[in-house]
Amino acid sequence: MNFFGHAVLAIRRSADPAFVLGAMLPDFATMIGARPPLTEHTAIDLGMRFHWRTDDAFHRSPAFGALTHAAVTWLSARGVRSGSALAAAHVGVEILLDAALAGDALAQQAYLAAIDAAAPRELGRHVTWASDDQSVRFDHLRERLRERGAIVGDIAPDVVAGRVRRALADRPRLALDDAAELAVREWVTTARTQISACAAPLVQDLATQLSIAAQS
Repeated sequence: MNFFGHAVLAIRRSADPAFVLGAMLPDFATMIGARPPLTEHTAIDLGMRFHWRTDDAFHRSPAFGALTHAAVTWLSARGVRSGSALAAAHVGVEILLDAALAGDALAQQAYLAAIDAAAPRELGRHVTWASDDQSVRFDHLRERLRERGAIVGDIAPDVVAGRVRRALADRPRLALDDAAELAVREWVTTARTQISACAAPLVQDLATQLSIAAQS
């Protein structure tokens, strides 16, 4: 599940910007090529723990498995090598799930509030990265996300394909070439409707599982 999907689930537990930020931080760390940061802030820490529980449930969900399997099959049939097809399917499904959830106004508000609150002199001062360079990269990411604004529901296929390619660019065995990027772009057009239809039931199922786990 991508960072906005984590925000969608996090607000069902708490709309505290610190908790929502924590629920997205592990994904932000991946986006800047870093390990998850350290924190002594209770709400941020709880949010990060919630992120990992959510990811565990999400990656085990039959819906996610079916969506990624369908994507891998589609991409492989069009010549995308197996490792790249699997990785692109995983990342692409998550991006399209985020887009399908973009109509959640409360999640959008909480997401933007968490991004704003992550400024270096606010919640950002409670987040410790492994190096100053990682700290700078995170703040640049935060600024880009602030400038981008709300998550877009009708994200263009070429934008999705470009994001997938950038996400895999530093991993030679998974990276996409021009032909594979074009295949991902075409896949987005065919898969968007199915993924959108699965988004709300998937979130509800995950929320139920997380609630049961919290009570046990």
